[in-house]
Amino acid sequence: MASSSSVSKKSLTCSICLDVFTDPVTTSCGHNFCMVCIRSHRDHSPCPRCPLCGRELDSKQDFSINRTIKEIAEDIKRKRVQEKPEVSCDSCPNKKMRTAIKSCLHCGTSFCESHLEPHKTAEKLMKHKLINPVKNLEEYICKNHERPLDLYCRDDQTAICQFCTESDHRTHNTVPLEKESLVIISRILNSTMKMNKIQQTKTFVNQLQGPQDYLVLFCKHLLHEPLYNFSVDVTLDPDTAHPELMLSDDGKKVWNTGKSQKIPDTPERFNYCSCVLGKEGFSSQKFYYEVQVSAVEWDLGVAKESIDRKGDIGLNPENGYWTIWLRNRTEYAANDCPPVPLTLKEKPVKVGVFVDFEEGLVSFYDVEARYHIYSFTGQSFPGKLYPYFSKFKNAKCIRLIHI
Repeated sequence: MASSSSVSKKSLTCSICLDVFTDPVTTSCGHNFCMVCIRSHRDHSPCPRCPLCGRELDSKQDFSINRTIKEIAEDIKRKRVQEKPEVSCDSCPNKKMRTAIKSCLHCGTSFCESHLEPHKTAEKLMKHKLINPVKNLEEYICKNHERPLDLYCRDDQTAICQFCTESDHRTHNTVPLEKESLVIISRILNSTMKMNKIQQTKTFVNQLQGPQDYLVLFCKHLLHEPLYNFSVDVTLDPDTAHPELMLSDDGKKVWNTGKSQKIPDTPERFNYCSCVLGKEGFSSQKFYYEVQVSAVEWDLGVAKESIDRKGDIGLNPENGYWTIWLRNRTEYAANDCPPVPLTLKEKPVKVGVFVDFEEGLVSFYDVEARYHIYSFTGQSFPGKLYPYFSKFKNAKCIRLIHI
């Protein structure tokens, strides 16, 4: 059997969740995915196709776990955990330093078993917030008020401290972090149990450091962490915007006013379709951005630099566009050749767009539902790609999200 050292991590990465395989299975076309990922993709697509090669998936295929690949993937995961550095007790002398078993958010200190004892017996210390030992304690402390992040703001989807509720988040919907943690864990359990993967659910929950740790670390990262490693800051380019489109001063929002502005019809500007591009093009191996969309009509994705911007535009890869759209509030489609109707579990509010130049991949995700929407695969990208957006009348603005 091949060892984990002789197999690249890339070959053991699921192209749907972009993480190392969990319960890997092989499709009839020979590609590997996590069982939960490929089942969810197949069960929620009207005409399911392999995300890598585009071949139609067998809707009746009973997936079996590939034991060989699973062992190698689990070996990589074990090594990843082992490589995580230990946290030392901050109260021990240097020569007798022990491993910490808890970190205190109020004290800003990590303690070994013996030095943690006062927190178990002293009445005042027993009220302090303890979490599993971490080196980056500052990630759990409010930067503005230097207090523990023990609340969750549902409006801004971020962890906050008690003092934040008296200032910037005064009118927002806030709940205890532990309560929101239970909501998220319940959502994970219910989703997984529907796919008859109860054992995998138990494994996933056991991997959580604890409700408190989980929320603070992941309230900013609603998708798998690898995507955020490739996030880019997108700003809209006013020189490309159709005359009916209005951009915010910071270039992060776009509206369709329905009235044409008197601006020069330059070669860069769209003059027929209500479109706008991002100001910066990307030609690196991978990049990712997120956008908040309306519930009426929109297009979004990426486009190559040499696209035709004048007259009626055919949105498809042959013309240099890799996009999905919403029409009439409920009709979603991927603008492939031919177009692919999409049946989604719920209306996306935030859509993530991921591009991998090396793999020829453009993928779309429902950020809040952590759900894969569609992927263009086996593509060729000549030169730079630009984030692409189209905005229609009578719809709320499209807003770019800074990650």
